[in-house]
Formats: sequence, C-alpha cells, structure tokens
Amino acid sequence: MKYFHGIISWIDSLAAGNQFRKWVSLLLKIIGVIAFIGAIVIGITILVGSISLRDTWAMEYQTLNIIGSILGLCVNILIGIVLMMLFWHRSNKISALGDESHFTLIPIAVILIRLIGEIGFLLFVVLGIQGIVTAIFGTGIQGRLELLYFEVEISGDYRFITGVIYFVISVLAGAIVLIFHYFLAELINLFVDMATNVKKIETNLSTEETPVDSAEEAESDS
Repeated sequence: MKYFHGIISWIDSLAAGNQFRKWVSLLLKIIGVIAFIGAIVIGITILVGSISLRDTWAMEYQTLNIIGSILGLCVNILIGIVLMMLFWHRSNKISALGDESHFTLIPIAVILIRLIGEIGFLLFVVLGIQGIVTAIFGTGIQGRLELLYFEVEISGDYRFITGVIYFVISVLAGAIVLIFHYFLAELINLFVDMATNVKKIETNLSTEETPVDSAEEAESDS
C-alpha cells in the first residue's frame, strides 16, 4: 500500500507542476555543462587545425593563425563558463519558484524566454569577438581564405576595421534579440497579472453578493 501511496503522491506532484519544475531545472544544468564542454571542444578543434597546417603557410601567417586560435580558445572558455553559470542561475530560479502560483507553467516559460534572449545576446557577442580575431589573425577556414585574399589586396588596418564593424553589428543584433525576449517575458507577466487581478475581483464580487442573496431568500421565505 505504501508503494501505491507513493505513486499517487508522484501523480499529485505532476499535477501541481513540482516534478516538471525539477526536470526543467535539472535539464538546464545539464545543458549548461554541455555548453561549457562544447565551447572548449570547438576552441581546441580550431587550435589543432591551425597547428596542423603550419607546414602549408609562411612563417608570418603560421604565427598569426596560431595566436588567433589561442585567443579564440580563451574566448570560448570564457563564454563556456558564462553560459554554464547562466544556465545554472536560471535553473536555480526555476527551483525557487513557489508552489502558491496558480499559473504553474507561466513562470517557468517566462524564465526560459529570458534565458533564450540572454543566450542569443551572448552568442552574437562571441560571434563579433571571433569576427575581430578572424579578421586580424585569420583563424578558421574563413580566416584562412581571407588571409589569402588580404595578402594581395587588403591591408591589416582594413581587416581590423572590418572586424570592428562586424563586432558592432553582432552586438547590436544581440541587443535586439535580448530586448525582444525580455519584452515578451514582461508582456506575459503583464497578462498573468491582469488575469490574477480579474480573478480576485470576481472572487470579491461573489463574496459580497452572497450575503445579499441569502437575505433576499430569507425575506421571500417569510
């Protein structure tokens, strides 16, 4: 019987949203760890690729490419740490949600929407930083192709300016993504607050009307 009581308690927790909240919280932490590991793996892959091509480049471009790959790896490590901390922070936010909310899924959805905007902003910023590194040091496949072109046609100053422009555009795009998702989250909160207030008003009106109705019934009976 204790086993069946445990199953019933588990079903009740599902209905209340407790288990769902725990699963989402755990999933966010797992994704955060995966994001950290993935960022490091990508950075190491680019660095190894740069070192493996050292015999096919002139010494100047070998050095630039390897330095750029090391900087890219450092950027990836930092962004991996930030992403993991962000996922864990939002996971803790979901775990801390109270059980008194009548809208079980809404607070979780709001947190996830904000998280998507924050991740998008960070990724755009990283793309901008990697764009500067690529333009200057020629890291990655795109960077190597650009170095072949820049070696003949374009100076280093022009590459730097191009990288800065790319960075600014990426940051602006990330800011737009962040603002949009935060605005959407606040809009959902606004609708939830409106629904909660309407429900409270209806409850107050029903409680105020009940004594009047009972008094009228008493008069009609007499």
